[in-house]
Amino acid sequence: MRPGGVLQRMLRHYSSLIRARGKVIRRFASKIGLVYFGTVDQHEDEHEIIRGLTVSTTHRDAHYTVGSFDDYDISMVDRFDVSYDAHHQPIEHSWLILQVSLQDVALPHIFFKPLGHSPAAYNKFFTAFNTLHVINDVFNNTHSPEFHTRYELYGLATHVVTLEDTLTPLVTQTIAARFWPHAIEIYEGKLYVYITEHRRREFEAVLGPTLQATTWLAGVLDKKED
Repeated sequence: MRPGGVLQRMLRHYSSLIRARGKVIRRFASKIGLVYFGTVDQHEDEHEIIRGLTVSTTHRDAHYTVGSFDDYDISMVDRFDVSYDAHHQPIEHSWLILQVSLQDVALPHIFFKPLGHSPAAYNKFFTAFNTLHVINDVFNNTHSPEFHTRYELYGLATHVVTLEDTLTPLVTQTIAARFWPHAIEIYEGKLYVYITEHRRREFEAVLGPTLQATTWLAGVLDKKED
């Protein structure tokens, strides 16, 4: 079956879940003053595509939402896509993506991969950005065991000195406590957080705290005063 056909089958299979997630996202958007647009087509609609590691030529976006929160421009989208394993078997993916536009657009590309949770959801990262490597071992050894057991940090070793100035042991410990099991990416002036929770009640419960944590981290990266 063609990739597009597999994705359409996936979307039909999860149609009730997608509708339920839509109700949660619309309610959340209304509560905090965001504008909800619904389903968007990356090939036809005029909107800023949320990029990051999950962008592809085949993904489908639903529940597109934009606005501002804590003085940051933010976007949210429910993204669905299909990838294939080594045996050419399809792997279905679903992410709720939070995007924040950073003020410091010169930050290097890094990716926080959550350990022990949904590893297949991020396999594409290792083919799309194969120049980045795990830098936990060369990162300052004063960072907490909680951080090292919950995240692999991918980046370039040449950026470690710059990163340690911002990602202090306190910051990485807070990331481990407030974000896991969500993946985090910083790329081309954007901060992305990827939520893979599918259960409706749990999905609804993580939206507010994760958005607050995301704008907190954006402030840290932009070196704003507390």
